[in-house]
Amino acid sequence: VLFEWEQIPEADHYQIQITEDSDFSNPIVNTDDNTLAYIEKDALDWNSTYYWRTRPIYTSGVSGSWTDSFSFTTGSSLSSTTATFIDESQSQSGVTVFGAFFNYFSAAVDQTGKEIWNSGDNDFVYYSTSDVGDVFGCYLLPGAENNLPGIEISFRGEIIWEEPNDEFLHHDIIRLPNGNYLGIVETSSLGPIPIGGWTASFQGLGFQADGVTVEFPWVGDKLVEWDKDTKDVVWSWNVFDHFNMSDYDQFGGTWTEAYLSLHYDWTHVNAVIFDEDESDIYISTRHLSRITKIDYPSGEVLWNLGHQMTSGDVNMGTDLGFSFQHSLQKLENGNILTFDNGNLAPEFRGTDEPVSRAIEISVDGSDASLVWSYELPADLFGFASGNTQKLENGNVLITTVGGGGRSLEVNPGGSLVWEGLYNLSLPDGAVYRAHRIPGLFPAAYSVMIDNFVESGDDVGIYVPIGSSDISYTLNNEGGYPLVLSCHISDNEGWFGSQTTELTLEPNATETISFTGNVSAVNGGNPIILTVVPIHHPERSKTISVDGFTSPLAIDEDLIPNSFRLDEPYPNPFNPATIIQYSIYNEQNILLQVFNISGQLVETLVNGTASAGQHSILWSSGQISTGIYFIKMSTDLHCQTRKVLYLK
Repeated sequence: VLFEWEQIPEADHYQIQITEDSDFSNPIVNTDDNTLAYIEKDALDWNSTYYWRTRPIYTSGVSGSWTDSFSFTTGSSLSSTTATFIDESQSQSGVTVFGAFFNYFSAAVDQTGKEIWNSGDNDFVYYSTSDVGDVFGCYLLPGAENNLPGIEISFRGEIIWEEPNDEFLHHDIIRLPNGNYLGIVETSSLGPIPIGGWTASFQGLGFQADGVTVEFPWVGDKLVEWDKDTKDVVWSWNVFDHFNMSDYDQFGGTWTEAYLSLHYDWTHVNAVIFDEDESDIYISTRHLSRITKIDYPSGEVLWNLGHQMTSGDVNMGTDLGFSFQHSLQKLENGNILTFDNGNLAPEFRGTDEPVSRAIEISVDGSDASLVWSYELPADLFGFASGNTQKLENGNVLITTVGGGGRSLEVNPGGSLVWEGLYNLSLPDGAVYRAHRIPGLFPAAYSVMIDNFVESGDDVGIYVPIGSSDISYTLNNEGGYPLVLSCHISDNEGWFGSQTTELTLEPNATETISFTGNVSAVNGGNPIILTVVPIHHPERSKTISVDGFTSPLAIDEDLIPNSFRLDEPYPNPFNPATIIQYSIYNEQNILLQVFNISGQLVETLVNGTASAGQHSILWSSGQISTGIYFIKMSTDLHCQTRKVLYLK
């Protein structure tokens, strides 16, 4: 669960408590955090009510007031997953998320098998997660003709995007680099009933079934690209335009199923990926036992890989023997990883029984070869669905419907290092796909205003007149690299309109600053920073702070004992006053004098000062009668004193 809170002026860090008792008498979490967000991964359970609160802790050790108490209730666990480490030291860290059909739910488990997220009562079936943490799938829409609309969601329960559901989408939906969405939808056309062992059965129904007469509905697939804003179809690709109907499954029983359903499930495309480097699309066509590379946007078929059929359109890999495969992953080395369900392994590979395996295929020009494989035991044969995923550490996560639904993590040498059992069995449920991901919050981040102070009724930052900077500290709390666009503006036009972009690695912290030309203003000038995660704009933040051109004093109760600026004396003064300050340890000191307009008059100290008490005599020189501010700053804090010069 992700917890977030507001920044408190002058806070050094924050204390967060989480408890099942509303009086916080026995917190299950009581920890400090240096940012404005905290992810609790271990202490929470299902079917429970929790209360939480935070408070600031200042550098002096002084604690601020607790916030109001907030509460939330967790739902019920949906899965019965168990997990086993065979070699924990070799397992890829992260969270395993999976989707299940027929009981229509999705869940995420940690490496111990503990369920840490589920889809609740939304009937959501997980398809995939992108490299930047986009989550795709479908949900059950009972009674509808197109009953599995494709959507993008977040693990926080937000629906980011939903396809128009004008056609039946199935198996996959992805987001393209241009921001649009691409999915697989069903399409159909009439075709012949080829001659085979099923001929007499179809003739008994009154069909010619002569391999020539166009008389029977063939169901194929179409790739559809929707505009992200209007949801209009802007591009499509149809198997009936690019595949030959003389190619069809002869061994897998699909024509027997057609006799029962009165339509032929011809292609059954079950996976689509987009390769941004080449601007190409790859699809997996189950019933043709074929993988196809398509040029985008021309739609030209660049090659077909897999089982050769009547048309001769398969260019390579005819000896690889995979059949009824599911899932595709294009690896960094250019190879293709897929899950060979192996329904036709006896026909294609000469095995005694159907055998499922994970295979990595190298494609070099017009040649394809098998460079790695892992064969599942017979009891884990997956006749449908399933997938493979190459992990960051080089291991492969293999998911099969066999054996009650399992994911096996296998190292490059073929040794099993982790196994998850989903306890899903037909007809009640079947695992569709599973992936190991870094975490559930790809855009969990915080933005803190540097030098944020409170002085009486004024809350904000001090920005001296002239060329001045404002800075912010950004923290990435999640497990994904986070690309952020940061735009600053203000009412007075001090900073104009500036934008900067940065990439925050997981758990990284970075400071950004903007330089402006500051003019005198009465009161505070609202300065607005808008931070937009490029890949997750729904998680944008707007941070507003008032900028003051007169120094802001800090509440002295919050100044640590290791840092003290005493009252100058004499005060009022003429012609000189003594400024004393104390520091506990050696550190950088900046001691400056400003006039009432916020203009710098003189810099008294700018450098490293040793621990102890220090005194400086400041002579008035050529200054005018009036009020002046003595400001002392360290790397972490600042303190201001006011003096009056009288001639």
